[in-house]
Amino acid sequence: MNWSCPTCPDAQSLGDVVYDAGMLIALAAPLNAAARLRHSEYCLAGRPVVPAPVVAQARRGGAKAALLARALKDCAVVCCYTEHDWRRAGELIGRAALNPKKRPDPVDGLVALTAMDIDAALVATSDPDGIQAYLNQLPGSEAITVQGV
Repeated sequence: MNWSCPTCPDAQSLGDVVYDAGMLIALAAPLNAAARLRHSEYCLAGRPVVPAPVVAQARRGGAKAALLARALKDCAVVCCYTEHDWRRAGELIGRAALNPKKRPDPVDGLVALTAMDIDAALVATSDPDGIQAYLNQLPGSEAITVQGV
């Protein structure tokens, strides 16, 4: 990641949790108090990290957009990935042992790489098996917990 980018958050403000699209979708659901409670708990350790492409996957417009926007105010949206980062994501999704019914997802690969790059403790996801398959391909990722939402 390009940490010198002026639009990305300060690295010192980052928490130790990375969100995938499933967590953002859960936060945008009006009746999902459990997701909002978890989000509040995650914010205690710093701003949860959201790779910018995850926002694109989760945003659908309509009434839920306001709930999503409110949650994103607490998050550190990281946008400045380099070509090298995207290449790493592509190689990672090519190696992962996914469920045969699941298609490789470059944004989920980027979530896993981001978790490694920031030394995250946890990834909050609606696809724990997929994220875990990507993390399994990364040496040193054993300390990262994958939590379903």
